[in-house]
Amino acid sequence: MGKIKKRITVRFFSIDAANSFFNDFVSINQANRINEKHVRVFNIRGKKYLIKIHDKLEHSKRDVFFLSIVRERNTWQARALSDGTISAIPLNQGILGDPYYYLVVPEGKIILGFTTGPIASVRSVANTILQQFKKDRTSKISLEPISKEQEYERLKDLNKLTEVRFSVNPSSLSESGDELPNIFKGLSSSPFMASSSKLELTISDFGDTSFTQENILDAVDYLSDSEYCTTLVVKGVDSEGEKQLLNLNRAYLRYSTIIHIRGNFVDEKIAKNIVLDALNSQNILK
Repeated sequence: MGKIKKRITVRFFSIDAANSFFNDFVSINQANRINEKHVRVFNIRGKKYLIKIHDKLEHSKRDVFFLSIVRERNTWQARALSDGTISAIPLNQGILGDPYYYLVVPEGKIILGFTTGPIASVRSVANTILQQFKKDRTSKISLEPISKEQEYERLKDLNKLTEVRFSVNPSSLSESGDELPNIFKGLSSSPFMASSSKLELTISDFGDTSFTQENILDAVDYLSDSEYCTTLVVKGVDSEGEKQLLNLNRAYLRYSTIIHIRGNFVDEKIAKNIVLDALNSQNILK
């Protein structure tokens, strides 16, 4: 089999958590390595996750931690063989799912990573994984995309939205599963979506209960982190009564590269080099 080109997009997130979390993260990693407990499998909301902890690395005199994750994909229902046999997929040999690779920089309070599965799930899976490294179960952890511009901060200052315009590939909506904002869930099952290569929509009437400002902001947050969104423009009014126009689809840090591999699977050695290259490409550690 010849090699194929595959585009990889690494996303960057800041980690908002108590300072104690970062100390806990480092100590739990250290304890797992000393005890040779490099792999952990757990179940959340009926979906299995596998975490593989690698030896810590050093970058710019800081400790960084590379993690391999597999999240179960339970949409596969049957296996078909060339002889015509159709049967259930045997799950007793491990987890069938999508790989995710992350690099955590505790001192910088950031995490970056990528997947070859549904792209929109990179942040939610990262949050789920980080939850497993906290000792204080009452503390909260949240992730925010790291802005390369100030547009996203300006979005938070808008008191009123007047218009949202976006263009997105419909296939990215159907692949997103649980992470898809409510506003898109009805659209993703439409027959029109299945036959379209691009969805363009302008929302200016926010009176409908489906189009509340909160729902719209969730959708904007989702779209601004999707490489399949080519247009994302928000119009609104700020606290001073001034009209604002924000272009958000290029607001966040990303690192893209093209690799040559056989099939879709990116192994851990290649993945580690990709996330380290991504970290080197951005001047985000002071």
